[in-house]
Amino acid sequence: MARQGETYFKQYDARGGLYKQAQTSSPMRDHRRAFRAQFDFSLKGKRLLDAGCGYGSDLPFYAKRGAKVYGIDPSTAMIALAKQSHPNFPNLSVQPVQKTAFPARSFDVIASIYALHNAPDLRQAFRELHRILKPNGLLLFLVQHPLFVFLLKKNPRYHGKAVVKFTIPDMKPPCTIVQPAHTFSDYFNEFVFDRFELLTFEEGKEAVPLWFLAKLRKRGAPR
Repeated sequence: MARQGETYFKQYDARGGLYKQAQTSSPMRDHRRAFRAQFDFSLKGKRLLDAGCGYGSDLPFYAKRGAKVYGIDPSTAMIALAKQSHPNFPNLSVQPVQKTAFPARSFDVIASIYALHNAPDLRQAFRELHRILKPNGLLLFLVQHPLFVFLLKKNPRYHGKAVVKFTIPDMKPPCTIVQPAHTFSDYFNEFVFDRFELLTFEEGKEAVPLWFLAKLRKRGAPR
């Protein structure tokens, strides 16, 4: 049975090492500083899931703050790189965010950086993240900005379904990314706000914002 969103994660299976080389050779960007600044609360003793952990670059950040860290990624190659780079993190597995094997209410915190936007079905992703979060648990995610994605689309309709392809030039070597196009209403709608309370929103300061982040708190059982 094919993994959900497998089409978009094949690129990471094929070029995982290249992505890691490019990202680790680049300086920390503003988006990652902004995301880490959202962890202005204690992680001591908390179970944290890095959803879309890639090659594991953020795992030590969470662990140093006292969290018991788990990591998932749909890319087999990325999880292999994460295990190779971080052998002291045993709880890493190949799983899609839309359907995990974790029991309900498993995590105090879920963090996801540049991963959630790869899910073709964001509604299913949010449903699953709500399921595996504990009551009042926190979800923090950072994704490509829908305005930036819209300007890449060949389809001139903002709400039109599309796949976008772009190159990140400041990575060495430059990396080409393919992903589904999402709108703000895919991330923020009645379905999402029925399940989560929005605590923080921040977007990039570029001329055309490249990213946005959100911090949400799990509500009770959706109506």
